[in-house]
Amino acid sequence: MVDVITEGRGDGASLSSSVSDADRQFIQHWKEICAQQTRTQFSVDLAECFVEYAPQVLLATGQSGAEAWILAALEAADDDEPEKALATLRRPDEFVEHYKFAHCRCSLDSTSAFLQNFVIGLGGRHLGIAKHHEAYTDTEKLFLPDHLKEFSSPETNLALFKVMATHLWAQVRYGSWRQAVVEALSRGANSPPAMAVFNCLECVRLDAHVARELPGLGRQMEALAYRSENHRRDWQALVNELPVLTRPGATALDSIHLVDTYLDKTLPAPKRYQGQMDLAAVRKAMTVRINKEKDAVQQALGELERSLRQVIKSDNKAIDDGEGRFTLLEPDDQSAGDGPNLELYYDDQLIQMTPEIEALMESIMEDLGEVPEQYLEGVARLPYASELDADLGEAGLAVDALEIAPDVIRYREWDYLRQRFREGYCLMNESEVPPVDDNFVEQTLEKYSGLLKSIKRTFEAVLGESKLLRRQSQGDDIDVDALVEAHADFINGQEMSDYIYTRYRNRERSIAVMFMVDMSGSTHGWINDAERESLILLSEALETLGDLYAIYGFSGKTNKRCETYRVKRFDEAYTPQVRQRISGIRSKGFTRMGVAIRHLGHLLNMTRARTKILITLSDGRPEDYDAYRGRYAVEDTRHALQELRQEGVHPFCITIDTEAQDYLPHMYGAANYTVIHEVDKLPLKVADIYRRLTAQ
Repeated sequence: MVDVITEGRGDGASLSSSVSDADRQFIQHWKEICAQQTRTQFSVDLAECFVEYAPQVLLATGQSGAEAWILAALEAADDDEPEKALATLRRPDEFVEHYKFAHCRCSLDSTSAFLQNFVIGLGGRHLGIAKHHEAYTDTEKLFLPDHLKEFSSPETNLALFKVMATHLWAQVRYGSWRQAVVEALSRGANSPPAMAVFNCLECVRLDAHVARELPGLGRQMEALAYRSENHRRDWQALVNELPVLTRPGATALDSIHLVDTYLDKTLPAPKRYQGQMDLAAVRKAMTVRINKEKDAVQQALGELERSLRQVIKSDNKAIDDGEGRFTLLEPDDQSAGDGPNLELYYDDQLIQMTPEIEALMESIMEDLGEVPEQYLEGVARLPYASELDADLGEAGLAVDALEIAPDVIRYREWDYLRQRFREGYCLMNESEVPPVDDNFVEQTLEKYSGLLKSIKRTFEAVLGESKLLRRQSQGDDIDVDALVEAHADFINGQEMSDYIYTRYRNRERSIAVMFMVDMSGSTHGWINDAERESLILLSEALETLGDLYAIYGFSGKTNKRCETYRVKRFDEAYTPQVRQRISGIRSKGFTRMGVAIRHLGHLLNMTRARTKILITLSDGRPEDYDAYRGRYAVEDTRHALQELRQEGVHPFCITIDTEAQDYLPHMYGAANYTVIHEVDKLPLKVADIYRRLTAQ
């Protein structure tokens, strides 16, 4: 029988001849096991079926997968289901698909943090990671599939995720989406067939860039790109036809010029990591970013210019009443890299660019291919600056005065670039929100009268909950566990314990909560209204619970003008004056969050409550007028929150920022924030979140 099985049936023998010696031994081993089934004809059919399809399964899953496949068939045979056993072997495609999904897949959720750090390490504009069924970039984020199962191991699929991200990053870094390219595509080559050709040609050009600049990654991309040897040969033939795209000076415009030539030609199938191109998404993101970054770079240069002129003044040098001039040059010893390598001059003096300015210049270069001269001229109006200056003027707190004011507190700030604190860097001033009697409180209470009653009933129910106390000397019921132990002691000749009762005691709440309210300029209007409404409803309801709570706003402009605005202290009653201060909360300047967390966390830690919670109400990521933005701001805020946790304070963030997923998990942790997508639901949600956070 073994000799008959060895021949196989159909083309099984020819398939077996294509496998390696190790796989041939594997097939022979399991074929003999199949032949040992009790029913002769069934064992022959089972063995022949296994031999016929085994090479296919081995190629797709390796020996571990092929072993799982034959074992599934043998288990069906053991259960006296021969048809099911044979069906399992005759449908290898179904098994391979299931096996890859169960054992080989790599999910984006499990690898997104690694990919995010990997892309940051590549350099250039900060690009987020997001899910989409097709891989593409809008130049703000890299969109990747939910999972990959192309290969038989999760490690290789992770490597495929990495080279996918590299290819999309290269589109942004090496100019596939420069403004001139987007405009040229929009004018002509924007049909689906033309975009497919452009995608293919750009893949040739970008692969050459990566191979030159990042040879290790280039080799990894080459190893994972192709689905067969024919696929590899097709791509190599195309590359040999296009030396114009593989030269160092090639641009995406060269690819556009070749689109018509290749529109009617048969091009190779996309590489595994290639993904799609979405011109509309790129155009939309680029339009917003270009306008935003022009204002941002002018503001940053304006602040830098004022700092430079202060230095000149302190050195007793004459200051020209006219404006100085910024110039951006490429140094003569430009490195071989394709990325921006620029030097900034103020008049004839070489200036050290701040990380913020350097990042902005890089991003502008990636969009425009240059930094236009008009970007270096003039200073855009600072957002919210006049409002903030007016507020500071009322308090008599100009920058110089703020530095020497006796009640100003200095706080350190974490610099992730230096990996150390900048001691005493932030100057924090605390002032009181001016009360405003404008009927806002009365209107809010009338608007939400039904909701307020519901919140109060919920809080009263929390207050009425009792806690079961066990092993009491007297009480309302018997503690069975304690009685059994006491009886056992009595049997053993020991004195029987009197602590065999249970009784209920009302919960004692020992909670202090600090509400830290974002008063940055971006909260102006309906967001500010929703914040104030939430605080009014919550304060009214908290009078029922009797919890210790305080309300402070925060804002400011630069490290020298950090502000917290006192609305209600912990030791202050909820008076009409406090209500008017809530009504008086107004949007101010910027969102330097780390120093506000350190200051308000210190006030919270001065209470004697067992449970201490800092709840932040915000509409966006931390950001200030100076270099406090991007990763610098996120890392300082994260460090401040870690310091709080070490002191026993539980931080939580409530935000309406739809992009919060990009940074809040890193700052607060996965379970310590919530995103509210409808601002008008904020009052209800805040009360519900408070109840859940303070449940004891």
